[in-house]
Amino acid sequence: MNPSDKDKWLDELLEKAIGSKSAEADFEKWAKGHPEAVKILKSRAKAPVGAGRSLNIGRIIMRSRITKLAAAAVIIIAVVLSVTILDKSMPTASAAQMVFAQAAEAMSKLKSVYIKAQMRTIAHDNFELIKLDRDFVPHEMWKEFDETPHGKWRIEKPGRVVVMDGKSSLLLIKSKWVAKGGVGTGFVSWLKPLLDIDKVLESEWQLAQKQGAELLLTNETDQDGAEKLVVTVESLAQGDFANDWLKNKSISGSDNLRIYTFDAETKFLESLEVYVHTDGKDVLVFEITEINCDVDIDPALFTLEIPEDVIWSERPKVLADNEKYTSMGPKETATAFFQACAEENWEEVLKFWGASRDDRIKAYLGGLEIISIGEPFKSGRYPGWFVPYEIRLKSGRVKKFNLAVRNDNKAKRYVVDGGI
Repeated sequence: MNPSDKDKWLDELLEKAIGSKSAEADFEKWAKGHPEAVKILKSRAKAPVGAGRSLNIGRIIMRSRITKLAAAAVIIIAVVLSVTILDKSMPTASAAQMVFAQAAEAMSKLKSVYIKAQMRTIAHDNFELIKLDRDFVPHEMWKEFDETPHGKWRIEKPGRVVVMDGKSSLLLIKSKWVAKGGVGTGFVSWLKPLLDIDKVLESEWQLAQKQGAELLLTNETDQDGAEKLVVTVESLAQGDFANDWLKNKSISGSDNLRIYTFDAETKFLESLEVYVHTDGKDVLVFEITEINCDVDIDPALFTLEIPEDVIWSERPKVLADNEKYTSMGPKETATAFFQACAEENWEEVLKFWGASRDDRIKAYLGGLEIISIGEPFKSGRYPGWFVPYEIRLKSGRVKKFNLAVRNDNKAKRYVVDGGI
């Protein structure tokens, strides 16, 4: 096949692999440094090595000169090559070139895809959230590819759905709250790339280059003799966790192991498992259970029926006295917001609350009493601040939590983004 510009990642990978004088990787050394990953990979095997399942760890690919960066994610892409798959005389770099070239070609021809998955999370909460102690919540994803870069897609779970019709996106939460976004919306920033399964390996390769990681490529054979391409990605939590409020609340905000399994013949993605390393144990938090390619998709899936009484999210507008509010820091913003709720001054509340109206807020926060407002802090990669607060609701219940506020909007003033 003739490489295109979008496949430059592949060219660079192979060039480094073939041109490297030290292309062989020390798998045993890697295994000693990643015991959690090895344990998970072994537990996934349907039969132990030596019991009808022959695994031969191959040596492939490349090394980065910046692997010693402490904050960099450690990404290992392991292709465990069974001796039955490739001729022993075939150079490992040539094997990698064949696998990636075929994968890029095969998956780039898809017309549509349907994915069924499950994640440990809260059904109505954002698509990024993971909760290690929660049960799995089912997710469904559809995408129709066309001549545009974005195509059309839909991602849904109980209580929350996002639809992108090729021109704009809509987020509907519990049939009561709606937000509008663009074609590249951030409503589902972690899940959405999975719909472009032809770019999965490319994304992981780009991540490795960006973070300065060591890569290894290999392949495995299951108990039934089926050949599988396994891509294992071990990554450290991304962001600043001096305060660990957001640690282990998203995939990117956790030390995690991602295991992609591809069909070795078709090179299509078959499954994905994501484990979070925490407290000496590994928790499976996300799993793709079904992938169907080139399926017929009902066009109606890319539209949403919006109830008449929904609450529309609104982006902050520049106010007549906007400077008064841009001068407020995170703590002052939290104090002003809760004070307005206490006084039931809803016109003032809306200056901090991104919605046209919200009777739920009136019923929930109206007449509250402020007990304390703490010092703001940052956590993870969240672009705003978290402000600790303790309030007594009109019902008498005391709530203690962290209010999320951010000012990356055209009005340049802090608004409430979550934590109610």
